Amino acid sequence: MRPVLCPVAALSVAALLVSPPAMVVRAQQSPILAAMQDEMARSMSELRMKDAPPPYFIAYELQDRTMIDVSGRLGALVENPPHHIRVLRVEVRVGSYDFDSSRFAMQGFGPGSAPLTGETVLAPLDDDYDALRREIWITTDDAYKRAVNVFARKKAAFQNRSTTDPLPDFSKEAPVETELPLSPSSEGREAAARAQQPSAALGASAVIDSSGVDISAIRGSRYYLNSEGFKTVTPIHLASLTMYAETQAADGMPVRETYTAVESTIQDLPSSADLVTQARELAARVIVTRNAPVGEEFTGPVLLEGLGSSEFVAETLLPLVLARRSPDAENPRVVPAQPTPFLSRTGLRVMADAFSATDTPSLKQFQGKPVAGAYVVDEEGVRARDVTLINKGRLVTLLSSRIPQKNFPQSNGHGRAGGAQAGVFQLESSLAIPAAELKSKYLALLKAQDKTFGYIVRGVRPAGGANSGPGIEQVVKVTLDGREEPVRGLRFGNVPSTAFRDLSEASGERTLYSYRAGLNAAVSVIAPSVIFEELEIQRTRDILQKPPIVPSPLQSQK
Repeated sequence: MRPVLCPVAALSVAALLVSPPAMVVRAQQSPILAAMQDEMARSMSELRMKDAPPPYFIAYELQDRTMIDVSGRLGALVENPPHHIRVLRVEVRVGSYDFDSSRFAMQGFGPGSAPLTGETVLAPLDDDYDALRREIWITTDDAYKRAVNVFARKKAAFQNRSTTDPLPDFSKEAPVETELPLSPSSEGREAAARAQQPSAALGASAVIDSSGVDISAIRGSRYYLNSEGFKTVTPIHLASLTMYAETQAADGMPVRETYTAVESTIQDLPSSADLVTQARELAARVIVTRNAPVGEEFTGPVLLEGLGSSEFVAETLLPLVLARRSPDAENPRVVPAQPTPFLSRTGLRVMADAFSATDTPSLKQFQGKPVAGAYVVDEEGVRARDVTLINKGRLVTLLSSRIPQKNFPQSNGHGRAGGAQAGVFQLESSLAIPAAELKSKYLALLKAQDKTFGYIVRGVRPAGGANSGPGIEQVVKVTLDGREEPVRGLRFGNVPSTAFRDLSEASGERTLYSYRAGLNAAVSVIAPSVIFEELEIQRTRDILQKPPIVPSPLQSQK
């Protein structure tokens, strides 16, 4: 809540908002950008406190977005009305590119988290130049005062520290202007149509205790401006769907299967008819898994097929190619350094020799389908670049933002979702074989290692905690004669970064998988089916719950 202005301050505000005729004309043409540009110029020239450094960098971001949320439960809809908001974020840095007020965790701001380098508030919904500029003005004032305080404490903390190889806090980049066509934001009925029928199909089986289809979409515009001369006007468009079904096995173990889709728009999501088919297949898998035995723990070769392989790559390999940097801290024990295994391995072998990896945000289509992770400019205003990350098994570079990291001082246009993030990550092998031949290759590898069985994984979910590997949703136990048996209750152990040096085979066919990274960003992964020579698979450690005392009311209706 804003403090009440005293009469003198109110008069100052009134004087500020009386604009000359030329300014009024600019405001009518582009009130959002005009308000941002005018207040930016004034703040950079006048914003300073006595005995405190002035800002060397200011950035304004305004997101004008409409959000839609629709859920389907057994064919009934739960729909929230479209929610239109404008969010203003003001970032102010004091100091210099080498050492500034950012990236510093102070005691009292919560364990393990650094304070933001700015302030975020709701902005007026109307294109009112005066109202917008006033909100920018007062938020900039708050952000500057906070930056001065953080900078003083950061300088004090570093006075007694010696650093042999200091890194700058912020990289210098050549400013660019990017303006893309904006799009309307009306997709509410499309979401409802895609949620209702699939949710009814999920509830056709009485043994499923809980199920649903959730769709959310964000549409709108993003305006970004900073004091260096960067200017970005881009559309916001992201839609995601999650379909799930849950039940319990006889021993009380929870069984859950999910299907997800992330696209740029709701129209790009699978059609209602396709989703009904997916719902029936998902429900059938849940029933099969519910009646399957618990799998055995295993260390050895593992075959990851189709979507499961792309999901696994997203969980394990992709984070290794992000040049992320832990914040500095007033108390270093509060924010321990996060290891980045690939940080010092440029030029060294990190994968099997046949494998290469790239990030190609310019790729808009794959096999005739839209790629949600494609983008033109990152959230820091830097143009996105296609990057070769791994070539013939050897690390070439990492994905970077404007936060410099050792050996990676500049941004390559991947500042997204609060740090370095991928856009369209692609993995492929120069020695790829048809996917139909992978199983026979896998069985031969099991025999060569004297294994009596192995696992084929076809679905992976995110890790449940920092000390566990990704979860497994679809897995079959395969014996040496090729016979497959569904099992349940398994997850991967911790996957070391060295595991990718021992990739054995890969398919020529590749599968596209997209997921959300933050509120407005999508990441796409395109990867082949692969055979790892050694992975660890463990049993889950779920807390088993007793089934409901009274059975589902749906069971009595069947």
